[in-house]
Amino acid sequence: MGMTDSQRLRACDAADPYDAPAIDTSELTGSATDHTVWSCIGNLTAVRSIRARVREFLERANYPEAILDDAELAVSELATNALLHSRSGQIGGVMTLFIRVSPGCVRIAVADQGDKDPDEVAVVTREDEGEHGRGKLIIEDCTSRNGEYRTEATHVSWFEIDLV
Repeated sequence: MGMTDSQRLRACDAADPYDAPAIDTSELTGSATDHTVWSCIGNLTAVRSIRARVREFLERANYPEAILDDAELAVSELATNALLHSRSGQIGGVMTLFIRVSPGCVRIAVADQGDKDPDEVAVVTREDEGEHGRGKLIIEDCTSRNGEYRTEATHVSWFEIDLV
């Protein structure tokens, strides 16, 4: 059996890129547009950028406006929480957005860099009676399912919205 185009591409290594073989799209399984992963610097523009990425991705798939609105609102909460409560919101921090569409469901997750460094000065202060603490209620109200999990280095918050 001969080599696939993907194997030939790897074999070309440092060869002239114009001589590299084309990839046969029949090798790809599933839709190439049913998911996306995107990372951004955890600063004040990150929430707006993540919201825009989610809306743009779901608009291309022609989902109803109500789904776009719910996904955009819920991901805003996840990204804001990542900025406020993790190292992602500190100097040099990064957040990663994951979007996956499967039959009947869209799943969106935001991965942050875990708990804040306690030695770093907090930029945002919170008052007991402030405008904080409603994010989980918002997420529960506009999604079908949601949750979170931790690894040694990251914290991932996710939600799903049923499409049917």
